[in-house]
This record gives sequence, C-alpha cells and structure tokens, in this order.
Amino acid sequence: MNGQHCLRQPASNTNRGHHECEIFLEHEHEAFESARRWQNCEKNPAHKNFISPQDFKEIYLPRLKSDRKREELVSRIDRTVRLKVSYTSPDRPDDDELAEYRGTHASRDGTGYISFLGQPEYNKPCFCYRCEGKVKRKQWRFKVQTALHVVYNTEEAKKTKVDLFCDDDSAELDGRMKSVRGAEVIRFKPNRDRCRMWCVTCDKDLVERIKSAGRYKIEIDKINPQDLYDIGLLPSRNKDSIPVLIFSHPHGQPKKITVGELKGKQDGGNSRLEYTTPTCPGSSGAPVFQYAREKVFWLSSPVHSGSSTAENHQVNILKRLFNQLMGGKPLQGQLNFGCDGFYYW
Repeated sequence: MNGQHCLRQPASNTNRGHHECEIFLEHEHEAFESARRWQNCEKNPAHKNFISPQDFKEIYLPRLKSDRKREELVSRIDRTVRLKVSYTSPDRPDDDELAEYRGTHASRDGTGYISFLGQPEYNKPCFCYRCEGKVKRKQWRFKVQTALHVVYNTEEAKKTKVDLFCDDDSAELDGRMKSVRGAEVIRFKPNRDRCRMWCVTCDKDLVERIKSAGRYKIEIDKINPQDLYDIGLLPSRNKDSIPVLIFSHPHGQPKKITVGELKGKQDGGNSRLEYTTPTCPGSSGAPVFQYAREKVFWLSSPVHSGSSTAENHQVNILKRLFNQLMGGKPLQGQLNFGCDGFYYW
C-alpha cells in the first residue's frame, strides 16, 4: 500500500468516542490559542498529572534501580514527536472523525513516535524545509507511527510538520527542537486507527540524535523485571494491575508524560484497550506503553485514539468535584482508549 488513498472502512461502535486532535482554524493565532487551551483545559484542569520530560528525568527516573531501564525510558521520551497537520484530504469518508474539515486547511495537532531509521540514500531530491526538492548527496528516511485519524494519507503527510525534541518552551528558540516534513504514508490499518509515514531529512546532526534516541531496545528481563511502582507515580501496587505510560503533546504544547493503569479491554469486532492515563486534545497518535512485572509490551504498542463519551466525561467531572468536596484525593476521572495492538505490523 502506498498510502495515497486510504479507503477507510466504517469504524466499529467500540471505537467511537472523541478523537483527541487539537483543531485550529486560524494558523496565525495557533501558538497563542494552544497556550490558552492548555491554560483553560476542562478535561484536566491545571494538568497536575502531566509531567515535563525534565522533571520526569530528574525526579522520577533516579528512583529506578536499573541504569538500562532508565535509559530505555529516556529513549522513548526522545522518540516521541509533535505533528502539525495543515490539510484534511477530501478522500476521507463521511463517517470519518474529521470529515467536516475535508478539503480545508484547518490545522490540527497530534502526536507520533519514531519507530525506524533507515540507511542513508544518495543523490535524491530532498523535500526538507531547507532543500525544497533539491538533489542532495546524502539523506535519510525515518518512520513515524501515529493514529490514522491524525494523518490519513500521503496527501496529508506532505502537509505535516514533524517537530522532534520539543521538550519545553525554549526548545524551539535555542535550536534543540528540529522540524521535518512528512513525505508518504506507507502503511495503514483503518480498523486499528494506525498509520506509518516516511519523513526525510538531510540533517546529519539530527540523524545522529535520532540514532542516539533509538539505541536502546526493550528487553524482557524475567530476573529483574521493570517495576514502575518504584517511580512513585502509580495509584496502587496491586500485583494484577498493568501500568500504562503515555508520552504526548497535549494541546500542541511541549512534550508531557502521564501515568495510569490499564482498566480493561473491550471486544466487538475491533477491540480496544482502556486506561486511566490522562490525555488531552493533541495526544492522538501517542504511543501507549503497557507494563507487566514479567515483560514490557513494546514493538506492538497501540497508539492513543481518543477519550470516553461526552456523557461519561460530564459524569466524571461531577464525581471528581464531589470527591474533592468530601476530602478525598483528586480523581483522574477519565477513561481513554487506544486500539489493541498486540501484533507486528
């Protein structure tokens, strides 16, 4: 499949919910509007459970006993990218989450994850922001996975800006953040809400940073399994619970880390995983990492697809308010989901 046209099948009712792209109608005010929506968010007021990469690395990672496991988590943080898509393809079907924007340049923010870096290619046109189609002696391709409702086909991929290493507000100003363009959707699974696209760069320094971020592979360690309870962020230490970590760009803001637990799996044609890990608009497409005491689910990790229904969301807000008034601990009060992904694709 070359991804030029994704003929999407109608989604199962089990996958219905609210997509979590952040939609912007006016490009010139996007940065201001992104900050405003972060500030005024109703789903996660004050974003108390959203941790910056710097705080996560400095405060929580040192609590893990294994250097290797700390480095694996840093690798995953560094490989998470922000996606800014500035076009919606007319080829999206009528039942698509973003069908109302077909043919428009309303922009949206989502999240992706670098899954593969290819070998260098020689004497080919480069379509990065500097080259604009000029033939370069050497360039590289790398794969980014995200949700299909974020990037639907190649037409949209070419209108996608991919921001790497956007970890804080100053990353763009001081040059740590780097941006490339999407090039082509190369694989997609409509019933799993997944796509993978190529990105191209001729920036050797950027390639070295991607290599460094991807040098750690997750290894199953039955003798010393990954125990994320040591970081002190999980609500319980129930031996049967499965912690879920999500790295994303909520509201199009710099990268954040959230932690929760797997709540269950719904079947019905297209199964999905449900978890309490907090997410916001802009988190669509983020990798969902699940942990058990014996292993880490890694290569087959799902991507985040959306949130619970509006009715349930309102109920959750009331529950959180009542719980706080009664002196209880703050509740996450939300149920988010990603399509089940326990397979290689």
